[in-house]
Amino acid sequence: MPLDPRYRAVCFDMDGTLLNTHPRYDLMTQLIYDEFAKCGVPEELMRSEGNKFDLDSGREWIIKNLSEEAYNRIFPATADRMLEIELEGLPRAEEFPRSKELLIKLREMGYKTGVLTRGGREYADTALNMFGMMDYLDGVVARDDFADSEAKPSPVAMRHMGDAIGVRPDEILYLGDNRMDFICARDSGAGFIAVSSGTFSEYDWHMVDPEICVYPTISSLLDFI
Repeated sequence: MPLDPRYRAVCFDMDGTLLNTHPRYDLMTQLIYDEFAKCGVPEELMRSEGNKFDLDSGREWIIKNLSEEAYNRIFPATADRMLEIELEGLPRAEEFPRSKELLIKLREMGYKTGVLTRGGREYADTALNMFGMMDYLDGVVARDDFADSEAKPSPVAMRHMGDAIGVRPDEILYLGDNRMDFICARDSGAGFIAVSSGTFSEYDWHMVDPEICVYPTISSLLDFI
């Protein structure tokens, strides 16, 4: 059964969605929190969501009380260590069952495929090449390809994904495991399917939106195409 005819592409988050990777989100969270604390962000605003982190409250505080330039300086300052943490987890990474099979099937059906991730470019390329997936992707957009303000959950990230593979955001069906994936898709006009293979359980997803479609893993999509 084909997908909604408006979709010309199916794209994926990487960690917890396409690949079962093991980044130390606790360490990455602490890295950002330390920088936020240096900027004077109140401790009560620095809260993590699941195992990943939500930067919205800290970002808004820094921009309001300091400047956008102050916020933008945080990520270059942490980039090298962030990448180290991501790469350190790769030896334990696994491919979710039938993920590559799904990519191949989608390409055979004429869909463009892509990955939109908050992982760094070197990390994303290394992980996807480890599992031989690059040959079945039309484009990859990573955290450091553009300014942090244009990364997920910003809808601009989905526009970059569309530009990378030659479609509009509203022609993309996006699958992800975290609320920021949902927000990015929703605010850009892309379609969205949630998976419970990563940071959010089915219960978590239905707390976000009771009507959201939730699959155990992305391989469930094979049953519908």
